[in-house]
Amino acid sequence: MSMSLFELAGGLLANGPGVLMLAALAASTVLIWDWRWALVSSALLLLGISSIGAALHSVPAIITAGQWLAIIVATLLLGLSARVRSSGMAAHTNANWLLRALALGFLLGAWWLVDPGVSLPRFTQVETDLLIWIALCGLLMLSLTASPLFVGIGLLLLLAPLQSIAPVLAPGAGLSIFVGIAQILTALACAYLTLAQPVPTARARRVLAPLSASRAAAPPVEQQQTGLPSHLPRPALRRPAFFAARTPPVSAAPPEPQPEPPPAVEERV
Repeated sequence: MSMSLFELAGGLLANGPGVLMLAALAASTVLIWDWRWALVSSALLLLGISSIGAALHSVPAIITAGQWLAIIVATLLLGLSARVRSSGMAAHTNANWLLRALALGFLLGAWWLVDPGVSLPRFTQVETDLLIWIALCGLLMLSLTASPLFVGIGLLLLLAPLQSIAPVLAPGAGLSIFVGIAQILTALACAYLTLAQPVPTARARRVLAPLSASRAAAPPVEQQQTGLPSHLPRPALRRPAFFAARTPPVSAAPPEPQPEPPPAVEERV
């Protein structure tokens, strides 16, 4: 029953409009550049590729279920870290929309002119082109950002071709299990880096006031020196205690004249 569900989802996408929708979904991840849309679109893209492999290459249901589980766990790890640190998303600057549009247009023009025509064994040309386009979009995301969240999304897109090739070319080697583990560990590392990034602090804005206003607002020099309001009298300066105060010299007053004693009268015998 579960295999039929995977085949049904893959059968809806394994046609021209479905492949074009997946390619446009990968391009919109680069153009819109919103972490919510990037997480949703990358998860839908990886799930769609896994369903196409189940429908066209008869991948066992247990392998497809493991791929879906790894994709959902990786997306949840990145989404929870971004939800917790939604205020720190602007800590790292990203490329603007004009640069992203020019890079994507250059990539489309180079694809149209060169047309590599690479084809994988047991894969159709349309599947190969879709996988290469998704990997190029992931590489473009890595080159245009310094945010750990978008780096994790770009790495998940880069692992998309390996996720599709592993259960088809090496069905009994267990390579698809290691790819799922690599997806979860990559998402865990980028989620940790998202939580560990510093919180951006608001920069202090300097307001330049006119010179007259700054002079009027500044207290007088005496108030700055004494620390007292200007209406109070300025205290008298005191000499330090280790300088002895000089006393003015005392002028000696002239002695007052003493009265002379009367001459003694000699008694005559």
